[in-house]
Amino acid sequence: MSIKIEEIKMHITIIGCGNMGSGIAKRLSMNHQISLYDHYPATAESLTKQIQATAYADLFSAIEEADLILVAVKPQNLDDLTERLAPLLKPHQTIVSILAGINYKTLKHRFSQSIVVRMMPNLALIHGKGVIGLVENDQLTDKLKMQLKALFDPLGSVYWLPESKIDALTALTGSGPAFIFALVESMIEAGIYMGFQMTDAKSLIFQMLKGSLALLETTDKHPADLKWQITSPAGMTIEGLKTFEDYGVRSGIIHTFLASFNKIKQVSDSLKN
Repeated sequence: MSIKIEEIKMHITIIGCGNMGSGIAKRLSMNHQISLYDHYPATAESLTKQIQATAYADLFSAIEEADLILVAVKPQNLDDLTERLAPLLKPHQTIVSILAGINYKTLKHRFSQSIVVRMMPNLALIHGKGVIGLVENDQLTDKLKMQLKALFDPLGSVYWLPESKIDALTALTGSGPAFIFALVESMIEAGIYMGFQMTDAKSLIFQMLKGSLALLETTDKHPADLKWQITSPAGMTIEGLKTFEDYGVRSGIIHTFLASFNKIKQVSDSLKN
């Protein structure tokens, strides 16, 4: 059994209108009634000029009619928000938190009378191409899980995960795009060095990346198998791959992701009750 997006119509309040909060608001406003609240009222008001939504200057009015409240503030602001938000909540309202490092146990302690869901999205959600991690917990019925998946499907690919995997997801798909952008930047600069104009190098690299992803997605082959198809004996590709290994690029990429993973684990541990 699945639930279609058009079958889910909610009144959603988004608290915090930064990059993530506004990105989610823009996508969800296509199908749902959206209320906005931000510590800086002008930020929420500005967003209403871009999407169909209502901004509120006070928290009570913002959440009064909401079915679901999405919390998108900075983790360090949770204490202040809890003090103001928790007394206003109604039992039927669901809290969804995208606060990095704040675990389910902490959230449930803060909002004990509500159904609480921890979500970890990445910024590609603004184009409907995000990775959306939702943390499983004992409060969630199968029906509610299907409703939440249908609700967040417009943001990208939705994955239900145990909380033990959420820090890894944060490092892999949350920080990962920044590493991809750095790699793409270096590829474009290589193209410039070889004699292409920046715009031409950028266009060529983008198309090469799209084609490479298409090959990976449309075959069952391991990336190494595809790599070997391109690599001729004593040719230019194997020469480049040897240099790739000589400079430790593969190891550097692995350690880059692990550094982010270890950092988010430290943050998570420091924010536990």
